[in-house]
Amino acid sequence: MEQYGTLIGIAVQTALFLLGGYSMVIRNDFSNKTLKSEVTEMQNELKKLSEIVTQMAVQTVRLNNLSDQFSTLQRTVEDLRRGNGWIQKRLDGEYHP
Repeated sequence: MEQYGTLIGIAVQTALFLLGGYSMVIRNDFSNKTLKSEVTEMQNELKKLSEIVTQMAVQTVRLNNLSDQFSTLQRTVEDLRRGNGWIQKRLDGEYHP
């Protein structure tokens, strides 16, 4: 009779151990699904951030180009103001810069 009690105890322990393992597998499955959705959301946010950074870089290049053009225009106006660059007619009728 005592042997049956020991066998029943071992069987109950084994069943509890298997149920605990099964519950851990189910819990990990839910955790993995949650983690997967969070990673997917992060990837989408990173794509949006990448697009914004690209747009900012393009705007920076455009601003640099506009700044260079403005500087060139200022230099040209200053040169013209000083008489450099005008085509002038001399007294002898010839044109020169």
